[in-house]
Amino acid sequence: MDAHLSVAVDIRRVSKTFGYGSAAFTALDDVSLSIRRNEFFTLLGPSGCGKTTLLRLIAGFEFPSAGEIRLEGADIAALPPFKRPVNTVFQNYALFPHMSVADNIGFGLKMLGRPKAEIAASVDEMLRLVRMEPMRDRMTSAISGGQQQRVALARALAPRPKVLLLDEPLSALDLKLRREMQVELKRLQGETGITFVFVTHDQDEAMAMSDRMAVMSAGRVHQVGAPRDIYDRPESRFVADFIGETNFFEAEIHGREGDFATVGMAGITLRAAARPSLAASTQALVVVRPEHLSLVPAGTPDAIPGTIASTTFTGADTLVLVAIPGRAAPVGVRVANGPASVDCAGVPPPGSPVALAIAPGGATLLGEGA
Repeated sequence: MDAHLSVAVDIRRVSKTFGYGSAAFTALDDVSLSIRRNEFFTLLGPSGCGKTTLLRLIAGFEFPSAGEIRLEGADIAALPPFKRPVNTVFQNYALFPHMSVADNIGFGLKMLGRPKAEIAASVDEMLRLVRMEPMRDRMTSAISGGQQQRVALARALAPRPKVLLLDEPLSALDLKLRREMQVELKRLQGETGITFVFVTHDQDEAMAMSDRMAVMSAGRVHQVGAPRDIYDRPESRFVADFIGETNFFEAEIHGREGDFATVGMAGITLRAAARPSLAASTQALVVVRPEHLSLVPAGTPDAIPGTIASTTFTGADTLVLVAIPGRAAPVGVRVANGPASVDCAGVPPPGSPVALAIAPGGATLLGEGA
């Protein structure tokens, strides 16, 4: 299949400005990205980064100030929402409380003028898909938040849109239910084959569900890729800092070879992953995730010397902060807890001298000014 035929949504140099003159605000600044057919794609970033604005542009609730939005090759930037083959699930679900679950699911099809037999068949199919058959005749005001979310999803999926847009639909759910619904959303996307575009500020949520994601800030896309690629190989300080916990080290580059560079940092020399496209420089930032560090005895060769500053038991692991000579911020280390690790047993107490060993492949070079 040609590459362009595999693209569901193509965003081409889109900008969006609200207001005029001195009061103008640019919510999106020259954004370009391609969302593939049948993938779970997430727009991830902090509040105000432009992710919801971009979703509303795809839906047709806003129109771009510049650029093109194409759906399967057709320019839809000027089309009103009801003429776009997309549906949206909002944070508040917007269900009709005086209608039953089945009537809510079939409402959109009824408004589209579909035959009664087709509506009935689609409602039955959607009830099975979201596992709500026993609730079909119950009023939506009498079901739980998680069940309401399933009804909203079923209603949005019933017309078989080419793209389903989801604007932080899990934000109102408690943690356990939110995690359950993450699994359900991924299952629904896989079973329907519909392209899902999901908006969230929750990095764990994005990494749990996405085939690919775009990390956004201040109206721009910083990086697009699979969750593991973005986590392991961030391309900027913002991405490295926003996704997961991160330790930054100032480093000096001694040499480069392919996808790696030899760097000196914190008194040791090591190989760090480096994109060949990075500009030539002698100074750089190196990223090391807390789980890629381990505590070893003080004096261990090729390890960074330090002192235990504090320990925090978090259940599955213990967060250990290690003070490094000449460094203002402590370095975070995640130590997995076994059965005997209750109350941080097995981790040296604060004040103990230790050293930090970096796992092979655990350091990533960002480059100067990243």
